[in-house]
Amino acid sequence: MDASRTVLDEAIVWVADGFISDVTAADQIPPDQAGLPVIPTAGTIYPGMIELHNHLAYNSLPLFKIPQRYTMREGWQGTIGYRRYVSGAAGVISSVPDLIRATIRYVECKSLIAGTTTSQGLTLRSSPIQHLYKGIVRNAELPDAPGLDPARPKIGDVTPDDVTAFRESLAGKGARILHLAEGLPTSPARQHFLDLQAPDGSWAIAPTFVGIHATGLTDDDLAIVAQHGGSIVWSPFSNLVLYGDTARTASALRLGIKVALGSDWSPTASKNLLNELKVAQIFSQDAQLGITDQQLVEMVTITPAQILGWQDSLGSIEPGKLADMTVVAGGTGDPYSHLINATESDIQLVIIGGTGRYGTPALLANVSPIDEQLVVAGDTRAFHLDTKDPDPVLGAALSLGDATTILADALEHMPERAAAIDSAHLGLVAHEGVAGASADERWFLELDQPPIAGVSVPGLEAIAPALVDSMIGAGSFASIAVPIKLDPLATRGDDAFFAMLANLANVPEVIRAELPGRYGEAPRPPAEGIGLADDGLSIASLPLQEPISPGDA
Repeated sequence: MDASRTVLDEAIVWVADGFISDVTAADQIPPDQAGLPVIPTAGTIYPGMIELHNHLAYNSLPLFKIPQRYTMREGWQGTIGYRRYVSGAAGVISSVPDLIRATIRYVECKSLIAGTTTSQGLTLRSSPIQHLYKGIVRNAELPDAPGLDPARPKIGDVTPDDVTAFRESLAGKGARILHLAEGLPTSPARQHFLDLQAPDGSWAIAPTFVGIHATGLTDDDLAIVAQHGGSIVWSPFSNLVLYGDTARTASALRLGIKVALGSDWSPTASKNLLNELKVAQIFSQDAQLGITDQQLVEMVTITPAQILGWQDSLGSIEPGKLADMTVVAGGTGDPYSHLINATESDIQLVIIGGTGRYGTPALLANVSPIDEQLVVAGDTRAFHLDTKDPDPVLGAALSLGDATTILADALEHMPERAAAIDSAHLGLVAHEGVAGASADERWFLELDQPPIAGVSVPGLEAIAPALVDSMIGAGSFASIAVPIKLDPLATRGDDAFFAMLANLANVPEVIRAELPGRYGEAPRPPAEGIGLADDGLSIASLPLQEPISPGDA
């Protein structure tokens, strides 16, 4: 993925001190490398994939039933189904100490097993202090290497009142990533884009501007983004599931806009970038958009590196760059199609900063200690998840096996968990303390979705808005909670996912028909009885309850 898009059929990548020191033909070993161990992979070595949009904190939750086609984000966020399967459950998970630790371990590994080496990060909050979690997968908001400017996400839309401040923030270092006009162009969602224009006619768009989704933008709107040097992040699977439409990516590419790919989150279908690549390819080919497999692979490697301003350090396999790499089994055929066609079973080794983190036991043992082994997508895989220092909030990290057991049990007993919520025992107490925090501060996993309107518990809104959503409003979450199955790490072998896929009426038939085959599955016929009868109703349809105080929660 260098500037010339060089493909080497037989080559060696040399790694030293966390960086790529050289790339040579397999039969041309430099004299200064003679005698060093060379590990044959029997695979294709790619740059580690970079994901610029993923709500990681929700990724233990499975795909939920989408009963209708929505025109904008506010439509589905106001349903009982969303509260029942997503926001309510996430509010409980993000507030209970053992579930916070388990979630962070589980969702990070969910990215890792698909070859993702950089993602949007996880944040813990104890008002007014934020603590960015530094774990195994590189965090776009908390880079751990010199020369990498941290990304600066913005939750919530830019309003006319804050457009000037937002425009001024674009002059700073680091990509400014925000949800942009999520909905159809004919819906009010497009107004969120138009609100980026100040009264004097100038636009709050610059080369640091990165718009997630951008489904509500017309071709004329995209021309404005291009004129000001902005970029977008495309999440086709989630867009199609919710809106039956997605961003005009072909137009964006023709206009010279940098486009990255993001899987959004598992509640609306996409577990990881391997899944998203397949959907993007099937959709593009069916719609005859002219997007090539090379362009799709660029969207998860060199292009997001450029959007972040990290192109000198990541995104391609070149000497002097950080050694973030993913090995996919096999080395024949077109290398771009090879990555898109890969499933989790094909990921043989993942290296981040020169340290092996995941892979087959045989390969990982050659580069790193093995901490644990688990079955992933039907195959035994090894993990090296140890870090030098424990996170000061989380303390000693859980094993993936323990995290899986804890989360599966909590989700299966979600009604009981929701009913047992006690505000006196919420949140984590910092393990060793965080700068600016007192010893008795309580920490919550930050959920990067806006809270539901009309819900308020004084003292908790600032640090745990999703928990507030769960506790009160138009009916407590406990009254509608149901048992939930933990979303498996991998798409391959996930029977529930493929059964639900068949019922996603907003998704083009070609995707529902072809995607299962990419994972060795047969398409399923639509089934009745998935979800509950009131899932599509608005939250306002729930019986009203009296507000309760934090102490009574």
